[in-house]
Amino acid sequence: MEMQTLSSTPLFRGLTPEETGRALEALDARRKTFTKEELLLQAGHCFTHMGLVLKGRVHIEHLDVWGSKTLLGQAGEGDLFAETYACLPQEPLLVNVTAACDGEALFLSAHRLLHPGSEPWLQQMAQNLLQIAARKNLGLARRNLYTAPKTIRGRVMAYFSALSVKNGSLTFSLPFDRQQLADFLGVDRSALSSTLSQMQRDGLLTLGRRTVQLHTAPEEFAL
Repeated sequence: MEMQTLSSTPLFRGLTPEETGRALEALDARRKTFTKEELLLQAGHCFTHMGLVLKGRVHIEHLDVWGSKTLLGQAGEGDLFAETYACLPQEPLLVNVTAACDGEALFLSAHRLLHPGSEPWLQQMAQNLLQIAARKNLGLARRNLYTAPKTIRGRVMAYFSALSVKNGSLTFSLPFDRQQLADFLGVDRSALSSTLSQMQRDGLLTLGRRTVQLHTAPEEFAL
């Protein structure tokens, strides 16, 4: 990725190309290409470097000892992953980071960002990292709202309502396929498909392959 393009990502925002070059050297930057379904970071290990997606997309997943998988989120181009663990290098990862498609990532040491310094790039990047962490914490809080309802229908409507508000429209695109949506909401895929089909028959929504159009809920189906 060119310096100019890298400077437009949230982590490097506000830096000149020259400052970006100095930051990359100081942060021990390492590029890595990856292929779909490749395991980039594995739970149980400690890491000192955070990941920045340059191309493609990665999934953040939790896999329990019985093999049940929960999709906690995803990171696309310009997004960070594992930055919290990189800032706490003694804490083992509780999640796996897996490639959702072919792509490339840049790994950066968090150590330099956690120590004071007078360099303008360091101050700007530390501020950027704080804002990114705050947004991620907000995202985790929102996910708790989606998974709080006890019924699958309740979880679907909570999540779809949030996507509708975010997009400013009753029609929006889903960021996940059906299996990933089930993992994200913490439900069984077949049960989710059954619920979505029933909701469509009830007139609550119209489903496309990756699109949703919400309708005003009839009173008897209101949550």
